[in-house]
Amino acid sequence: GLYMFGTTIGVLYSVPPFRLKRFPLAAGLTIACVRGFLLNFGVYYAAREALGLTFAWNPSVTFLAGFMTVFAAVIAVTKDLPDIEGDKKFAVETLSTRLGVKPIATAATAVLLMNYAGAVATALLSAPGTYNAPFMAVGHALAGLWLALGFRKFEPDSMASIKRYYKRIWDLFYLEYLMYVFI
Repeated sequence: GLYMFGTTIGVLYSVPPFRLKRFPLAAGLTIACVRGFLLNFGVYYAAREALGLTFAWNPSVTFLAGFMTVFAAVIAVTKDLPDIEGDKKFAVETLSTRLGVKPIATAATAVLLMNYAGAVATALLSAPGTYNAPFMAVGHALAGLWLALGFRKFEPDSMASIKRYYKRIWDLFYLEYLMYVFI
């Protein structure tokens, strides 16, 4: 079922006449669903099923799927930041061309910081033994700090700064998978 769902939304995203990637909101939701929910929750439980293991909720997988869905939504919105000059030149409408670099980066940073705060709160408020709470709390607090410090240096009129900002988001995305092993 999850494979068919992933295949269906992939087709709707890319194939004419649908090509949902033309619409910022639909594209963002598609990317968030695939990179967040399906990649984490779906693949984990599909692998369990393929191995003949019974379904059982795993708090770490559930946390990761939710956290990464939010993160993937932010990536879906910020992916157009490095392309803004070309998008403006060729009249490609994106959230970045419509709203501007600074508002998009500010909102994306705020959403990610709330996501990190939620991860810290989850670590601290969950039942003992659910997570490696000290690592989860400190790791996410430091990742959020690294994001905030990078955003303080952000210059929305500098393409080099925009690219550094976008790269930092991807670095943090992959850092989460490294941290996951220890959560």
